[in-house]
Amino acid sequence: MNTFPDRTPTRRRVLPAGENGSLWEARPSCGIVEFRGTRLRLMVENPSEVLFPTDCGLSLLSALDGDGTPVLEGVNALDIGAGSGLYSAALLAAGADRVTALDINPASAAQTSANVTANGLDASRLTCVTSPLEEYRPRERFDLVITNPPHLPYDPSYARTDGLETALVARRGGRAVYDAVVDRVDELLAPGGSLLMAHSSLADVPRTVAELTGRGYEAETLEVFEMDIPLLAYAEHRETLQLRLKELRAQGRAEFDGSRFTVHALLFRRPGAQRA
Repeated sequence: MNTFPDRTPTRRRVLPAGENGSLWEARPSCGIVEFRGTRLRLMVENPSEVLFPTDCGLSLLSALDGDGTPVLEGVNALDIGAGSGLYSAALLAAGADRVTALDINPASAAQTSANVTANGLDASRLTCVTSPLEEYRPRERFDLVITNPPHLPYDPSYARTDGLETALVARRGGRAVYDAVVDRVDELLAPGGSLLMAHSSLADVPRTVAELTGRGYEAETLEVFEMDIPLLAYAEHRETLQLRLKELRAQGRAEFDGSRFTVHALLFRRPGAQRA
């Protein structure tokens, strides 16, 4: 099956500052989004434990919702960093055969299951796993891996131990989960399978692309979104966070302009036989 049709040049979508123009119809704890003809209602019961999906994460679904996008029907998919279950629910609604929702945060499993069930989707096709990606050992490889990794640089001044930090902040200059995905993707993705990634410009997009294409993966940018850096959750430590980001930019590891950055909806295909 050819999941890489010919495409027009990469589109760039500029999202207005603030809530006006958000990809969600409502927020911050409940939102409605339409994906491939199905309206999905996502909620988070405790926003201090599980992050309500942001425009950063939603941008990948937006890029996948249209003509000439990858086939999702019948795939066996892995959702890395499942959070509230946005991608898991969307994939099941789009016809995925099975979805494994992986997250280090124990609260993610219950919230993902609740959102899948609340949208009338078949929960028997969903498996939730609580584990760090580095320790996860699947029994099989997947047709599709999808992820929106945390992308803000770590600093001890705003370090937290709840689900909010694991969803937004990562060590190694915000690249810890990106690096783990790149390191593990050959073990997780079947030959001919696809990796879909919402990649923040704050975490060195060129590095990820170079590392995967250097290993033979075909890379494609589906769409680029410009939006606000999510500073609201770190208002008390805004200056520290901005300092960390400026340091990364000086090292050539982050791209942003003022409080605006971009999210790249990336598609990588592993070489090998196509899924039947």
